[in-house]
Amino acid sequence: MIAQKTWREVRLMAFVYMAVLQLMLTPAVLLWPELKDGIAILGRAVPMQMIRDMVQAMTDRNPEVAYRAYMAVQIFFKGVNVVGIASAILLGTGLISRERENHTLEFLLARPVGRSHLLWSKCWVVALCLVIPIFLTTWTAIPLSWCIQLDLPFWPLTIGCIYSSLFVLTFFTLTVLASVVCRTQVHVAFLVGVFVIVQVGLLFLPAIHVASVFHLSDFQIYGPILAGNVRLERLMQSHGIWLLLAIAGLYVGADRALRRLEL
Repeated sequence: MIAQKTWREVRLMAFVYMAVLQLMLTPAVLLWPELKDGIAILGRAVPMQMIRDMVQAMTDRNPEVAYRAYMAVQIFFKGVNVVGIASAILLGTGLISRERENHTLEFLLARPVGRSHLLWSKCWVVALCLVIPIFLTTWTAIPLSWCIQLDLPFWPLTIGCIYSSLFVLTFFTLTVLASVVCRTQVHVAFLVGVFVIVQVGLLFLPAIHVASVFHLSDFQIYGPILAGNVRLERLMQSHGIWLLLAIAGLYVGADRALRRLEL
């Protein structure tokens, strides 16, 4: 019942989220032949080394290498990092705090189920709504690329989807924790929003950009993945393990906070 209720609440936003991902991806693929010549000019105009590295990869003499680098930026660095994280925060903000504001949390807790079950029933539904669109929209880049006489490999794209999904779920569980602790949705959105703004700001400071959590989801991660140079096992052992630990730690924190919550 709780899972069904959650699905009814978020299904429209989930479909809009998937549509936005697709609307960003489709023109990005189809416009590549027109955009590739202007990317080199952008690289000379931007002083940041991170952007220069992206541009250098996207202007490689090998058209296949350049296209894969471009799609790593469009799908993961830009698309999932922006739309995916924004949706994770939006959907996670009201998970518990909205119930408190609407005075419906008391009725949910009165059901013959534990608080841990309540949290899990809500979280797994939203998590699927966040993750499935990443895979479905990303895979459409393969047939779309055929329209411009190029190709993308299925497995590297899938590895990118797996890793980027973990990154999005990290922000989702962070928001869920804030949603349990804070009494209002405004406070949740403010706290998580400030965190994201600070982390993005750190990413664009060359001297200390490694201090940003977005360093775990930048072009240096996704470029090699789409180039086919990264195995899933190695990626999970080096970077993915930290995201899994963060997801687990944040979820356990949210679960404990909810069990101790006084209405």
